[in-house]
Amino acid sequence: MRAFVTRVWAGEAGAAGKVLDAALLPAEWLFRGVVAARNAAFDRGMIATERAGVPVISVGNVGVGGAGKTPFAAWLARRLRSWGRKPGIALRGYGEDEILLHRELNPRLWVASGARRAEAARELIASGCDVVVLDDGFQHRRLARDLDIVLVAVEAWDPSPRLLPRGPWRESVSALARADAIVLTRKSAGAARAGEVAAEVARAAPGKPVAVCHLAPERLTALHGGAARKPASLRGREVLAVAALAQPRPFFEALRAAGAQVEEAAYPDHHPYTSTDARLIEARADGRTIVMTHKDAVKLRGLLPPSAEALVLEQAVRIEAGGEALDAALRRALEGRGR
Repeated sequence: MRAFVTRVWAGEAGAAGKVLDAALLPAEWLFRGVVAARNAAFDRGMIATERAGVPVISVGNVGVGGAGKTPFAAWLARRLRSWGRKPGIALRGYGEDEILLHRELNPRLWVASGARRAEAARELIASGCDVVVLDDGFQHRRLARDLDIVLVAVEAWDPSPRLLPRGPWRESVSALARADAIVLTRKSAGAARAGEVAAEVARAAPGKPVAVCHLAPERLTALHGGAARKPASLRGREVLAVAALAQPRPFFEALRAAGAQVEEAAYPDHHPYTSTDARLIEARADGRTIVMTHKDAVKLRGLLPPSAEALVLEQAVRIEAGGEALDAALRRALEGRGR
């Protein structure tokens, strides 16, 4: 079902997809109306917001996933720490993987989760944090923020997107006007394509600083420990690629770009792997190398045996354009001049 819905969203499901697309149009209109009414209520002060008492920097997006919020938020927290701040990360925690991943990416930082982000923020402040990084917070407007950073995946950019449930976007492009800074993230897309999308986004959200970030495959690490290697070491090898992501295609494409022969094993986003899943993955690999994302590794590490040849593809966050403007916006927020 998940694969079919993804094909429908991409317009690749044939006649059946066209029928479903038309049937979902009223539901999309209803969703658009609800989103618009909710945002208007916040804009007019009809729904109260809460202040945390320290600077709050939100990292969010307008799609259902795949923009790299977690690695970018983790990178942002490390950058704030390098500036002498004491950041903490607050998130909703839709899946345990996000919490575990943040704790692996930043083992010295506080991470708090909760349906009410204000409570998570208070927990971080009580632990000594002096700035809160809100992971996936663009639509969670009850907690006031000093800087709204919105990520847009270059691979998923659509100037006229379809909203849920008819398409993979939570809000329309016009919502970018609510952002303080926009960061385009690219995984499999090239730098030239990122430049084209940056120009389109700048026209859609005039006056907003636009940065470009490459979430680049950096290294492969063994799931159970060992020396790291370059992604190019997969050239010519057959691998089983495991991913429980909202948008797994860029991950699979990155492995193919490294020269691997890839069999795809895609699971729903935030899939709670079980021991049965692990046994099936190992059997399906049948001696081939298993390659997974870091988000999957935090859950599969305790399920796959050390005898399984399993590697984790780790990403580097590289700001390719607009870094100075992004830093300036961050510093204004930290000084209380974000809004």
